[in-house]
Amino acid sequence: MWDDAGALRRLTRWLSVLVVLLLIGTGVAWVYHSDHFPIKQVAIEGKLTHIDGKELQTIAQKHLVGNIFRADMNAAQEAFQQLPWVDSALVRRRLPDTVEIHLTERIAIAKWKKSGLVDTKGNVFQATLEQDLPVFEGQPGTGKDMVKHYNEFTGILGARDLKVKELIYTPRSAWSVVLDNGITVRLGREHEIKRLQFFAEIWPSLLQKHRDRLSYVDMRYKDGFSVRYKQPLDGPSE
Repeated sequence: MWDDAGALRRLTRWLSVLVVLLLIGTGVAWVYHSDHFPIKQVAIEGKLTHIDGKELQTIAQKHLVGNIFRADMNAAQEAFQQLPWVDSALVRRRLPDTVEIHLTERIAIAKWKKSGLVDTKGNVFQATLEQDLPVFEGQPGTGKDMVKHYNEFTGILGARDLKVKELIYTPRSAWSVVLDNGITVRLGREHEIKRLQFFAEIWPSLLQKHRDRLSYVDMRYKDGFSVRYKQPLDGPSE
């Protein structure tokens, strides 16, 4: 006979805890492996314009079916994240029977010259868009820097009613801008912001009246600039 009452009480408590844990484990296993708690609704949230609804449906049918506790939310989220137009994806359960999908769509700011588009964060992604966008020509991994320069250049040129048609960043780290009027502005490898500001300053008084004849304007000079005309001038240059 056990005559240690304290030890018996401790043993009883431990056995009770063990029984509770076993019951909880059994209950969890039953919920996880049973056919109960099916996914009845998949709710997609987000302002979506370009994401293909059929692709979303295909992913949902692959990963988000059956028991809501067994459905692989992480795999579904990763699959949604791989879609070209998806910037971010969040997939989560909403008990008892709903899966919520929160999608954020990329915003295209330019076309990448070789192929694809560039979003506002500088990511190059493989998609097409029938829209008039500027063209970026740069090296792999330079998208973020090009978006930054594009925004700065746009602010400078906008004051003169000029727009960037093409932004070029060469392998030698030199910048050039092709304007919407066809004129190329060469800015070089350094002081590109200051040089474009100088171009904007001289545009109304010196260059605008020759815009139909200008091929490019070279701003890579310390104290000035040079121009090339599409055709030779009939008379002396001003």
